[in-house]
Amino acid sequence: MFRKNEQKRLTYQMLVFDEVVNQGSFTAAAEALGHTKSAVSQYVSQLEQDLGVKLLTRSTRQLHLTAQGEAMAQRSQQLWRLMTETLEAAHAQQAVPAGRVAITAPLAFEAPLLTPIIADLCREFPQLLPEMHYDDARLDILQHNLDMAISVGPQKDSGYHAIPIGWLDSVLVAAPSYINLSAPITPQSLHDHSLILLPWQRPLVLEGPDALAFTAAREIRLNTSISAINSAINGLGIALVPSIFIQAELAEGKLQRVLPEHRGPSREVFAIHAYQQQLPLVLRLVVDRLKEAFRQKAPGSV
Repeated sequence: MFRKNEQKRLTYQMLVFDEVVNQGSFTAAAEALGHTKSAVSQYVSQLEQDLGVKLLTRSTRQLHLTAQGEAMAQRSQQLWRLMTETLEAAHAQQAVPAGRVAITAPLAFEAPLLTPIIADLCREFPQLLPEMHYDDARLDILQHNLDMAISVGPQKDSGYHAIPIGWLDSVLVAAPSYINLSAPITPQSLHDHSLILLPWQRPLVLEGPDALAFTAAREIRLNTSISAINSAINGLGIALVPSIFIQAELAEGKLQRVLPEHRGPSREVFAIHAYQQQLPLVLRLVVDRLKEAFRQKAPGSV
């Protein structure tokens, strides 16, 4: 029984043999394949040696297939046809995306960013079958059978590839109900207010004219940006959240900026994938449109 590395060698030997049969000579096959005549002859001889059978009888003018050679010629032709069909199907998939595409991203990316992008792609390519996994925990691509992951912040050193998408700023916000009923919000009084904290914000120092610790005697700890935004809207305290996720709430007055001279550190967003070559078209489109969405929703627009 052939080992895997031997099977790889056998595959190319069969394709060379198929070309010899189709061309009718070693010289013509060598020209078609870009090999020397001696190299083609060596491939066929090695194939015969590996199989332990005689495939060709050679004369000065023509080749004759043995009975085993006739059977191998049919199998070699089937192999060539299968490889051709596989490549054509892959090219067709690139030209017109179809089938399953699985992506994971943090919950906050769903409504303002990814759902509009995926909806547009489904209208463009009706055969597309998106499978979205929204989770603030980082899901491993291979373990969860995913095509791509949208991830925020420093990435673990792994064999995956990371495509930079954009940056998330973080601004301080609170609901009018909290602002109106609480003591004035100043850098000096921040410690006396109710703060809504996410896991990555413990501990955290805000950037601004002076370093300011984002800590307080009363801390409401949550695990998703969505829950932090909703808690702030409901007047539970001051939250530090990316402005890209709260543009509508700011425009509608549900949230207001506080201490605008201070903000959290910017965090980079990446598209993580395990493809060794070029990304499939649909994933390239997702990446390009996410980049454009980040550009359009830059902090300056808040």
